[in-house]
Amino acid sequence: MNSIDADQRWEKMRAIWEIIDRLRGETGCPWDRRQTPESVQTYLIEEAHEAAAAVRSARVNEVAEELGDLLFMALFLVHLYEEKGLFRLDDVCDLICEKMTRRHPHVFGDSPVETVQEVRDNWEKIKADEKAATGQASGGIPESLPALMRGYRMLSRHSQKGGSRWDDLKSQAEEFSLKSQALSKQLFGGGPVPPDPFGDLLLVLVNLARLKGYQAEPCLHDSLGRFVMS
Repeated sequence: MNSIDADQRWEKMRAIWEIIDRLRGETGCPWDRRQTPESVQTYLIEEAHEAAAAVRSARVNEVAEELGDLLFMALFLVHLYEEKGLFRLDDVCDLICEKMTRRHPHVFGDSPVETVQEVRDNWEKIKADEKAATGQASGGIPESLPALMRGYRMLSRHSQKGGSRWDDLKSQAEEFSLKSQALSKQLFGGGPVPPDPFGDLLLVLVNLARLKGYQAEPCLHDSLGRFVMS
């Protein structure tokens, strides 16, 4: 990228920031002026889901539009914190640049790796060290994540400890078969069926997909797309 292209890109970012300045100004939009970080975070989550859906749809124009919405809401949220004097956009940029540099020592340092798994292991170790240094709890996975995605991340995190039954494909396939048969008997028994067997079966299925290199969330989205088309 030449310097002219780079300058144009930052001018486009500046234009977004200036729009937010105008919206939040004294003569701006009453609705935007009323927003708080707490109210905006709900829109941030919504826009993130819409952007992800656009990526799955493979409609490039829609992806560009939805990423614009997501970028706007992220910058809007930063703007609100700037107004409170809590941090600035510069701080946000510095923090993420430092974090990405620190967590990629194989790129920005002298820690060569040979496999993708080594990259993941290093990432998690560095992340855990960061949390310990700042006194934060490590390993936290947001409860607000979609359940299938949260299950995948919890299982992946648990797998890194090693020696887990959740990493044995054969035993997990057998467990899925047993749980499926047990649930089928309950369903055909005619009596009430509690929700727990469905959740337990879904968790094993999420793990089987993980062990084969898939995430259950996009797998289900793909199936839903075919269902809608049928």
